[in-house]
Amino acid sequence: MRKLFEAEKPIVKFLLNRANLSVNIDELLVSNMSDGGMGSLFIGENNTLRTFGEKISECSFNGIDGVLVSATLNLDQNGDLFEIDIWKTNFSPLLKWPNESDIVAGAMQ
Repeated sequence: MRKLFEAEKPIVKFLLNRANLSVNIDELLVSNMSDGGMGSLFIGENNTLRTFGEKISECSFNGIDGVLVSATLNLDQNGDLFEIDIWKTNFSPLLKWPNESDIVAGAMQ
């Protein structure tokens, strides 16, 4: 488990704001998911005991390689923060996290 990297914070803040959640992101603990380097993060501990519950916010941005990237904030089965799921439409690794100005609300078009 680790704290968020500075580069990850803009998208996490954006997703939390879209979900109307007030969370101190400086205290969030995350771990990287095995997703081929796309950047997905588990939030919190004991991820093997938790399962997906529901998606509560989403956004998208264009990667620096021009590939569209989707990000969703998900809760677990108990309504707790569970994961930030990052998906690049070509399944390649995320090269750079977006700046706040690069993030677009809603699903990919």
